Amino acid sequence: MDNTSLRYIKSTYEDYKDILKDFGSEVVQSRIDQIFEEMKLFLTTYGFDDDVKIDVPSLTHAVMDYFSDIQRLKNYQKIEHVNSAKIKAYETFWILKRHPLSVVCDTDDDKYTFINEKFLVMRLSSYLMGDNIDKPIVGNNRTVFDNFLGVLLYHLKYRDCSAQAMELMILSFEAGKIFG
Repeated sequence: MDNTSLRYIKSTYEDYKDILKDFGSEVVQSRIDQIFEEMKLFLTTYGFDDDVKIDVPSLTHAVMDYFSDIQRLKNYQKIEHVNSAKIKAYETFWILKRHPLSVVCDTDDDKYTFINEKFLVMRLSSYLMGDNIDKPIVGNNRTVFDNFLGVLLYHLKYRDCSAQAMELMILSFEAGKIFG
């Protein structure tokens, strides 16, 4: 490893130290724990818990990178709080980048392919449904929503997915609720 890499690593961890100071280690740890629990629930619900593990260092980096982006955003825009759509978008972006869910079994079963993306679709759909999470989606609405989730999964799998694009998608979905 050359000096450039060492400087980068040192700089990265120095940034993380500032994040812990600015946001508080309890807040950061709470976010890591929250996402970890969501991942465990996803794995258990869909029967993946024996074959997929949560890579805690990758999850930790995703959360730290999320807080790093939010910190830069708050400093640049001189804002104190960030809206929930932006929070979910940046979390999604970094989880997608870091891929903290890892398949640990030897299998050709396609259900394990894109496990991180499938988790994110579940997470985003829960967020988007909000208070209506237990309300059944039936008829044409079900078809429309299933199509939306399919396109979202495709986007997460195959498209360049920025945090800004995710935020726009979330805000568009919320705006669409106005019309019915």
